[in-house]
Amino acid sequence: AMCSATNGTITIGGSQDDVNKSVAVIEYQNSYYYSFSSLEDAISYAKAGETVKLVNNVTASEIIVIDKAITLDGNNKTLTSTAGRAINVTGANGATIQNIIIKANGERGINIIQNATNVTISDVDVSAKNYAVNAASSAPGAIIGITGSTLSGLNVVNIAAADAQVTVNNCTLVCNDQNKNENYAALTLGQEATNATITATNTEFVIEGDSQEAMCSATNGTITIGGSQDDVNKSVAV
Repeated sequence: AMCSATNGTITIGGSQDDVNKSVAVIEYQNSYYYSFSSLEDAISYAKAGETVKLVNNVTASEIIVIDKAITLDGNNKTLTSTAGRAINVTGANGATIQNIIIKANGERGINIIQNATNVTISDVDVSAKNYAVNAASSAPGAIIGITGSTLSGLNVVNIAAADAQVTVNNCTLVCNDQNKNENYAALTLGQEATNATITATNTEFVIEGDSQEAMCSATNGTITIGGSQDDVNKSVAV
C-alpha cells in the first residue's frame, strides 16, 4: 500500500491531493489508512469492522461484492454501475451501505443474497431498472434496515427471502413502470417470502405510471405501513 498509519500523520507529496486522486480509502481512527485505485481492491483488502470510503465518483463494469461486515461509506459520491447488479451483499453478517448515490443501469441496485443478514442501508439514493433493494430467496431470515433513503425502480423494495424482517423508515420510494404494462409495487413480498415482514414508517410513496402500480403487494408475508395493517388494507388491492 502507499502508506500505513497506526498513529500520527503521513503526508505524501506535500498535499492531500494525492489521497483525493484515489478512488477509495480504508479509514482507521478517522484518518486515511490505505488508499486504492479501485473500489473492488479496497473492499477486498478491508477487514470486518473497517470502513471503506469513496473519495471520488466511480464507474464499475463488474458487480461490487461485499462479503464481510464492513461499512461502505459513499461519502456522498456516485457509484455508476454498468453491470446487471450494482452491489451484491453476500454471506455477510453486519454489512452497512451508507451515504452513496447508486445509479444501477442494470436491473438491481443493492442485491442481498447467500445468507447475508443484518444489512443496514442508510442515506442512500438508488435508482434501478427493476429492484432498488432486493433480498433473494437465498437469504432466508435476513434482517434489513433501510433509513433516510430515496429508492426508485419497479418493485422498489423486493423481498423473496423467507422469514426476512425488513424495516423502512424516513424514506421515499418511487415506483415507476415506464412501459406501463406490468403490475409493480413500491413494497413487494413475493411467493417465496413466507413469514417475511416489511414495516414502513414515515415513508413517502410516489407511484408513477398507470393504475396497475400500487404501494405494496404481498403474495406472502405481511406488510405494515404507518404502524397499522389497516393502512395497507385500505390502499392495496390483491
